Amino acid sequence: MINPDELAQKQQEIAERRAEKQRQKRRRTIAAVFLCLIGAALLFVSAYVSYQRGLDRRQLPLQSPQSTAVSLEPQEYRRTHILFLGTDDKRDSASRTDTILLIAADPNTGYAGIISIPRDTRVYIPERDRWDRINAVHAYGGPELTVKTVEDFLGVAIDYYIETDFAGFSRIVDTLGGVEIDVETDMFYVDTAGDLYIDIKAGRQVLDGETALEYVRFRDRLGDVALVNPHYEVYDGRVERQRKFIMAVIDEILQPSTILKIPRLLGQVWDAVETNMPWTTALKFALAANRFTTDRIETAILPGTSDQLNGAWYWLADEERMTQVVDWIVYGKPMPLTAEVLNGAGIQGIAARASEFLREQKLADVKSVGNAEHFNYPVSEIIVSSQKVADRAAELAELIQAEIMIDPYREQQVDITIIIGKNFNI
Repeated sequence: MINPDELAQKQQEIAERRAEKQRQKRRRTIAAVFLCLIGAALLFVSAYVSYQRGLDRRQLPLQSPQSTAVSLEPQEYRRTHILFLGTDDKRDSASRTDTILLIAADPNTGYAGIISIPRDTRVYIPERDRWDRINAVHAYGGPELTVKTVEDFLGVAIDYYIETDFAGFSRIVDTLGGVEIDVETDMFYVDTAGDLYIDIKAGRQVLDGETALEYVRFRDRLGDVALVNPHYEVYDGRVERQRKFIMAVIDEILQPSTILKIPRLLGQVWDAVETNMPWTTALKFALAANRFTTDRIETAILPGTSDQLNGAWYWLADEERMTQVVDWIVYGKPMPLTAEVLNGAGIQGIAARASEFLREQKLADVKSVGNAEHFNYPVSEIIVSSQKVADRAAELAELIQAEIMIDPYREQQVDITIIIGKNFNI
């Protein structure tokens, strides 16, 4: 049991860690802004030269003189939906997609959301009048049919697609100088037929392009994706590793040391992708890049579960949860916070009563109820891991008269921990 002095000391430690994190964030933001300004200028030059060389080779629609004018007026900004496709070989129209990401980005607010769609997701393809895995759609009709299928499946209008292949992916990572990531376990896999040999040791390390490709392609016993904890909706598998790697890449791009690599990076990216995005649109995003930060990026895996149909395994989407995730990632409508509620007042049944109230008012999705480390909490507390979650919990904290504590080292399977104190009177 923690006495008041120990509790005060713990709170002080959390406050000091929070202050240090804010200082680091300010330094990082300044560096990111500087990087983005230089990157925007370089992108302008690269885009202009590419435009002069003729972007029609990439089958981009011709732009009228009026449409090529770049304006940064706020009213012209809107959320843009981009489908990212990773294929075996972008030169082969019959290749299947190994990675499918729906990206929603708003250059006005700096918000970005990414939904990972498992390649075994079962979808209906009207043009083929059949159900199939979503990764097969590209072989039937290329990126255009893939875009249309995802639109019908998720109910989201997609503006542009960006497609790359394994070779392009490796070149981009090498241009960055590699990506640092914590490999969670030893990875060993041999596929002679697919000419794939993977042998990566566990531990924090910098992955070069070839090894990074092996990391995101590795499939263990969990396969492409698995719902490892249905109660807490915890996913694992290759798609989860891809999500983790994407965030590591974004973090690497925001490093000050990346500034010197931007010229080569722009050229590598341009040569490594196929897209129908006009260069003026790309330029708008580049000029607004300083508005994007890692704490404004949300990621999610298409909710569902694996099941067998007619002898074949598929990822079957949970349509109700899928709608919630799309509303959250694409349209910015917050999902209910997941929570554990703990009795910190020593009053029998108070945690259960609080949980019932939170569920009835749809203030939180309570996953578990239990007891706190001690029963001497005079005031209720809501413990979160970041300022972003704290902002989401602010209304709830005011309602139940709780203090919000930010602990960046917190590791829980829920968004918030609510400790009910003696002041709880709802």
